[in-house]
Amino acid sequence: MAPEFKLEGEGVDTAALEEELSRRVADRRRAGVYTHEVEAALAERLPEEEDPSSLPPIAALDYAATRAGASWEVSAAYPVETEKRLIRPLVIFAKRIARVWARVAVGPIQREQTAFNRHVACALEALKRQAVAERAEALADEADLAALAGAMVAGDEAEAMAGAVSDALADAHAVTAVGPCHPGLLEALEADGRSVHRVSPPTSWDTGGPSTGTGPEAFLSQAAERSIGAVLVCELAFWLRPEALIRIARRSYLALEAGGRAVFAVHGFAAGAPAPAWCSPEVVAAAMELAGFIDIAPTVLESGGPPGFVVSAGKR
Repeated sequence: MAPEFKLEGEGVDTAALEEELSRRVADRRRAGVYTHEVEAALAERLPEEEDPSSLPPIAALDYAATRAGASWEVSAAYPVETEKRLIRPLVIFAKRIARVWARVAVGPIQREQTAFNRHVACALEALKRQAVAERAEALADEADLAALAGAMVAGDEAEAMAGAVSDALADAHAVTAVGPCHPGLLEALEADGRSVHRVSPPTSWDTGGPSTGTGPEAFLSQAAERSIGAVLVCELAFWLRPEALIRIARRSYLALEAGGRAVFAVHGFAAGAPAPAWCSPEVVAAAMELAGFIDIAPTVLESGGPPGFVVSAGKR
């Protein structure tokens, strides 16, 4: 039991016991920890799901690790039954004799196969833990980058940016923020009553390697067409890579549903010197036009430092 959970006196505090058990169950659910019985049930259900080859690499790895962990043991201790009622005792006796003989004949092979399966299951589980650790590290790096960039944004600019983005989203109640985004901007959108879905950066387990593209590109390429109502992309996702801006704009267009909105937000520290010349409202608007967006509307913010800008557009 946890240190703060104590049993005193001769009786048992059932209310405290139920509260502690509920807390532990909730902790295990959040951690994705299940009993062996539940894991076995999941393994039995998995074959009926879609082909794992169509899943992203990290999801396919989790699929394989779950199945291997629930079915690595090869055993001859299967139940012996028969539907022939008249000669049932004789049939069962014969099957049991055959099972004993099979156990003697293939016992060494069975033990070697079980050991091999166990090692494979352990290896897959280790790979899954590595993938989870890599994802957590990538998410922490993104959070640090967003916090560092947020520290470079002045208070008046942050308010102006939040207001401009909120106006650009129009009546969209849910927005998907892909790639690193300043925490203050997302918090302002949530305070405005919008539901913000933060997309964590994919890792090499998701994308197949660092050369396949940035985090936003990888996420948008896996999103179903016309499945997202509104997309928010901050300059941290593409500032130093103009080719990334073009690809993100095109993938955002495909992922947006008809009538959806896309908003590209560039803060003053990224739009001013020594920013690359192409990081301007005109260039971002041109990239969105190439992607097929309509009603493209650049908005330049008014602040004390280098002016940031917001470019919004819609989809037919």
